[in-house]
Amino acid sequence: MMRFEWRPFLERWSGEWADAYDPEHDGLPGAEDWRAARWLGREAADGTGIVAAEARLGVTLPPSLRSFLAVTDGWHHAGNFVWRLAGCEDLDWCGDPHGMRDVWLDSAGDDADEDLVREAGTWSRSLQLATESDMVDVLLDPEDVDERGEWAVYTWAPWRASPPERHPSFRHFMEDMYREFHAMASDRPAFANETTRALDDQVEQARLAALRGEHEAARETLSEAVAFGRPRASRLRDQIDALCGTATGAEGGASLADPYVAHEAVPLTCRAQPQYGPHREESLTRGYPEEDRPAVAATLRAIEEATFRYRADGAFGAAVETARALARRAEPEAAWRTLAAAVPEWTPRSADHIAPVGLLADPYLGPVLTPERGRVLLATPRGPGAAKASPAPAGSAPEDGLGWLAEESRHGFRIVLIAGVEPSDVPRRLGSDDTTTVHPALTVGDAWQARPGGEPWEARTVARFGAAGDGWVFAHSDRGMDAAQARFRSPAEEASRGTRALTLTYEPQWGSEDSAAFHFSCAENGERRYGLTVRGESRTTTGEIPAGLTPGGLFAGRTVPEGLRTALDSIAAHFGVTVSREAVCHGRLDAFETRSWLREPASGEGYAYWTRS
Repeated sequence: MMRFEWRPFLERWSGEWADAYDPEHDGLPGAEDWRAARWLGREAADGTGIVAAEARLGVTLPPSLRSFLAVTDGWHHAGNFVWRLAGCEDLDWCGDPHGMRDVWLDSAGDDADEDLVREAGTWSRSLQLATESDMVDVLLDPEDVDERGEWAVYTWAPWRASPPERHPSFRHFMEDMYREFHAMASDRPAFANETTRALDDQVEQARLAALRGEHEAARETLSEAVAFGRPRASRLRDQIDALCGTATGAEGGASLADPYVAHEAVPLTCRAQPQYGPHREESLTRGYPEEDRPAVAATLRAIEEATFRYRADGAFGAAVETARALARRAEPEAAWRTLAAAVPEWTPRSADHIAPVGLLADPYLGPVLTPERGRVLLATPRGPGAAKASPAPAGSAPEDGLGWLAEESRHGFRIVLIAGVEPSDVPRRLGSDDTTTVHPALTVGDAWQARPGGEPWEARTVARFGAAGDGWVFAHSDRGMDAAQARFRSPAEEASRGTRALTLTYEPQWGSEDSAAFHFSCAENGERRYGLTVRGESRTTTGEIPAGLTPGGLFAGRTVPEGLRTALDSIAAHFGVTVSREAVCHGRLDAFETRSWLREPASGEGYAYWTRS
């Protein structure tokens, strides 16, 4: 292993600190002398001093600390919160003078595991390197040693409200403190030096690499620049992380005069804003210039109401519109393939824009752009000057059918399939009245939480809808219904006028498999043609059921839960229908309130109902 050269590293740090010196921030006793000398260290410790310190402490110091002391016997301004590091004479055991071990263990209570107990003992067994600081402990742990003999350094400050931060060695600690110095000084006027210029050049090269599709290498370079506080690096890296699903892309406070901020960052920031709380709009907008606040507030409302629409220019913008229409039809795979094919034609809005991250805020397209697909997008060369290679593979199309409903049926399901109509016709055919309201872009959870209206005897539900393969559409609700009850009324009969429609409903078992109920029926031109209802041993049929779709064909020798997947697969294959699992379970779809799935009670016929508080 090559020996680390402390002298040039510390001289560079000292010179940059001297050039950035600000008496208001850096004016400790002796600071003017350090500035004049362009040196934050002291005289080097000789071998005798280091050996004497080791003898006093009863340990051999780790290699990187020994070699450091041989260059300077202590240090000033290790970052912005540690003002002085110990030299040979004042290096000593921490001894836990404030009882931090007990504080740490008391905070965990009965949940203190072996790792936490070990962590709590750091104060009592470690060397304390910080002799002057802003309430920061710098602890060199003799029980956390690597194969090179290096001891880990832990830094902790009560005002950080977080566990101690680990640095693999003293050298790593000092390099991290050098980065911290740069990050804290980056906003000072005229803070520029050889290091910042080299980093800024690397940031620009990373931007170009990201546009070429080399996003992993670009991110690694940008992360180093972020640690140094370089101004462009965070925005560029955040775009990569947002599309990879590891960050939100939120960026508050910049002016909307920057088109990237207006069209990409603000929607992502609004999307990340908590949806509840009386002052959420004020807390979001107050960080922006006053003239921009109305526009930011309008974007926040559009995000919350699921009416926000991402826009882009040129061929990619046209693809966005097409993809949104496909996603709205519950065809996310087709939407993704449309976007993926157009990515090479995408153009940035500004110099620091490397990907269409604002798509993530679009209520229909955001769910389509999964982290896996986001990485495919990032791997595609794009933007002016990028070599227009073929788009990265979009992945294989899933085979959905209906069988997957059996795996997503904790609460059961209701689904109606209608042939020969468009999705836009579904609310009229199944809605509660002729003026049925369509609610845009609901998640499956949104629909579940909705509170349908109607009379107490009714069983309405909020159903989301879309396309169901070639020539079919669907309406789906994540709530099952027991079709074996006397007042059950299939909505497919009215929905089938002029065409045909299918009803499938499943209510899961509650306590025993005998309580699970499944119903399937087919209606044409307003009349039921055939159907079956299975509940435990009870099997009821109407009409002439096609071979293979009879109760014996679908549930031969099996309970309803056991045969549900096979039954759904058989029905899907017979009619050629498919409903996207991705769209239903993870996407946002338009929704409406259906008619009641129960008829009105006859005279003298009782009923029961439940409410949610």
